[in-house]
Amino acid sequence: MTRALAIAPVLVIALIAATACSKEVALASNKNAKGTITVAAAPPKTPPPELPPEALADLNAGNPDAAVTPSAPSADSPSGPATVTDYRASVSGDLSGLPPVGDAAALAGAFIEWRSRASAAPGAFEAGQVQLGANEQEYRPSDAELVAAEAGDRLSAALQGADDATKTAIASVMGENHGYRRFDFRRVDVAGSGRYVYASAPRDAKLPL
Repeated sequence: MTRALAIAPVLVIALIAATACSKEVALASNKNAKGTITVAAAPPKTPPPELPPEALADLNAGNPDAAVTPSAPSADSPSGPATVTDYRASVSGDLSGLPPVGDAAALAGAFIEWRSRASAAPGAFEAGQVQLGANEQEYRPSDAELVAAEAGDRLSAALQGADDATKTAIASVMGENHGYRRFDFRRVDVAGSGRYVYASAPRDAKLPL
């Protein structure tokens, strides 16, 4: 009987998932994203920012999405808000594997999983290269943190238009912790050096439950 009661909220979510919000949402990073700014040229021989370990692993594996050097802005370069995939293209596969906004039940499960991964493998602050448009201290989020932020924003969007039954069912699975951390991103065009994308420090967010 205890086991049946424990899984009941999950079954309720599955039954009402079809009634959840079907509104599509852009990448999580679009919510508070910044546009492109231009700064003065960096001093000669300024090295580019170090690639995160995840990107280095992708390069070693021959992943074409892993960037080696910053690209020079061109007429076709994006000028709108920077997104999480602009910051780290190697998480594209994990992001595409997340359920859509219309499936609140599946999103809740994915969010719990990725938030747990992010908690176990957080990013860290490191010295930023100010001459390349960075802050003095830049936060380098882990892959898990980036995906968890996207999952959290998608679930928030789903809950915004959900009925009370859906919210109650998801709240019962989530427990008392409705919070997560999200990021925004900014592009910086450095004269003579190219374009760089930086992440903000983690920003606290909460599911609308």
